[in-house]
Amino acid sequence: MIQEKMVEGDLLYHAVHGLCRLDKIIKQSQSGKEVLSYSLVPKMASEMKIRFVIAVAGLKASGFHALVSLKEANKILVYLKAGKIAAISSDVDPKEAVSYSFAAQSQAWDLAQALLSFSRENFEAQDQKKRQRLDRSAKGLVGELAFVFKIPLKETAARIQKSLGSASKINPLVLVALAHSSEDY
Repeated sequence: MIQEKMVEGDLLYHAVHGLCRLDKIIKQSQSGKEVLSYSLVPKMASEMKIRFVIAVAGLKASGFHALVSLKEANKILVYLKAGKIAAISSDVDPKEAVSYSFAAQSQAWDLAQALLSFSRENFEAQDQKKRQRLDRSAKGLVGELAFVFKIPLKETAARIQKSLGSASKINPLVLVALAHSSEDY
């Protein structure tokens, strides 16, 4: 979930653009009104000097989100293995179990749910929209978890694949997407 109050230096993640740092909080004119906006800079410097400027109100819709915690990242791997959130919450205090339903609404969890669904589904490579969504889900989840776990992309992709189960039971397109996601951004 995105914090109510972001401060300069906070890190945000996007499934396509990767890790970004909140560089500045600026006032910007939109439709004749002054609105607060975040100026985000990708952590991976490139020659293009990319900067994203996003209105505070539109941050969630933009796809940028706060990184999951280490604890949540481990829960995502357990979820991929078990295939359901209930399996995660069965070993915790019922008061804490409520947080899992909210956690499932974060973007990292959305990527994990999509990846799990694709791994069990049998669809054709010709379905371009599904293939793009699969690639984005794999790359986004691998990238975010790699940063959280502080391990290489390749190792993170292997952990995710292991959590999904035997390679023979996973849709081959998911295995390909995981292999491609372990390439640097």
